[in-house]
Amino acid sequence: MRRHALAATLALACVAALAAVPLPVSAHVNDVRGDPQVSADGTVLVETAYVADDAWLAVYRDDDGSRGEVIATRRLSGAGFRTDLAVSIDEAAWRDWPEGEARTVHVALHNDEGSSGFDPEEDEVLTFFGRAATDRFTLERGTGAYVGARAFSPQETDGPSVTARTVRLPSDGHLVARNVTDVGENETALEPVGATALGAGTHGNVTVELDEDYYERQDARARIAFTVYRDDGDGTFDADDEPVRAGGETLTTFVSLNRTDTGGGDGAGDGDEGAAVTTPSATDGSDDGSLVTTATAGSTASGDGTSGDGTATDASTTGTDGQPGFGTLAAALALVVGLVAHARRRRT
Repeated sequence: MRRHALAATLALACVAALAAVPLPVSAHVNDVRGDPQVSADGTVLVETAYVADDAWLAVYRDDDGSRGEVIATRRLSGAGFRTDLAVSIDEAAWRDWPEGEARTVHVALHNDEGSSGFDPEEDEVLTFFGRAATDRFTLERGTGAYVGARAFSPQETDGPSVTARTVRLPSDGHLVARNVTDVGENETALEPVGATALGAGTHGNVTVELDEDYYERQDARARIAFTVYRDDGDGTFDADDEPVRAGGETLTTFVSLNRTDTGGGDGAGDGDEGAAVTTPSATDGSDDGSLVTTATAGSTASGDGTSGDGTATDASTTGTDGQPGFGTLAAALALVVGLVAHARRRRT
């Protein structure tokens, strides 16, 4: 009885520790995030997916706000954090998708029971602390457009700049960094604080220089939004440039950053978060350029920066994204798993 009481007490303490970890939206365990985008060939880019074991990624039609018919699947082999994960919509479903039409799609992570293929009845949706590992976003058929920047941990910066991982523009335009307010579930992208011109097509690791005055006003932690804009023909980002949209939704993603040049603040770069080691997702048998990231112990967190020029605005963009301290979370989870296993051994 004493051992059971001790296990229960430790488990409760572990849960309390988890509650103390800053989790803006959800922890990156069995978690998936997608953003509005435009696809030319039926390929959907899922911005981030974290699984603790083998899993399935499924894309669904929207059915009056709920998940409807499955229109794409991809198996994920092994645990890890994946970015810009490509999933191809079934040919028949894409063939019936009119050019220029925008629809809501749902994406979900499912467990993998080891059968010959994906079975939504057998392979249930994964959850983490009661939250289903699902998301939904707008997908339009047209010339490709996308921006991806969410990461395993915040970007680190020692100066006024911030980097987006993947940017796709349908025509010549700009990648714009924007100030973020109401950080959390209802965070909103407001005025631009930096921009860089880009040609049509896909670009990787695009850095935006931030307005120095804006940057210096930021604390050790900051939050930035990335939005892609079409250029109006003058080659300069200004109020005449329009944001790229999928349906009526602006293509925007959100990213956190740590300033390492503040000499204090809230502990940015103090080594209390697991590092991100990123490798090509060869375990998936794919060559689409998606990445798998796993945590390593005893290393510093990474982060990103922000700032701008205060020109064009689009205050309608909102989004959600959580970037918790994974090292603390993983340790607490490991303790819970260990306690449960110990209790089971005692009962048997």
